[in-house]
Amino acid sequence: MSGLPPDDVLADYLAQEVRPDAHRAQGMLNVLAALRQGRRDRWDVTGDTWSLELNRARASIHSEVAIPGRSQDLPLEEFEDALRSWLEFMELSRGH
Repeated sequence: MSGLPPDDVLADYLAQEVRPDAHRAQGMLNVLAALRQGRRDRWDVTGDTWSLELNRARASIHSEVAIPGRSQDLPLEEFEDALRSWLEFMELSRGH
C-alpha cells in the first residue's frame, strides 16, 4: 500500500506498523476512544519504522528509519477514519 504525498506517510504507517493485524488496529481505536473521552491525555509509541504521537487533537506520524524527516500531522478524527477504513479493508480481505 502506498499513497501519494503527503498521505504516503499515513499509508506506509498503516501498512508497516498496524499491518494486517485487526487486534492491533482495534487496540489503537480503543486508545483513540480513551483520548476522546478524556481518560488519556496522550499516547506515544515507537514502532519498527514509525513513531506515533496521539493527543486529544492530533496524530503525528514520524519516520524512525526509512527516510529521516518523513512525517505527517493530521487531526485525530482523520487518523481515526483512516484506521477504521484500514480495519474494514483487512476484514474484507479476509473474507475473500
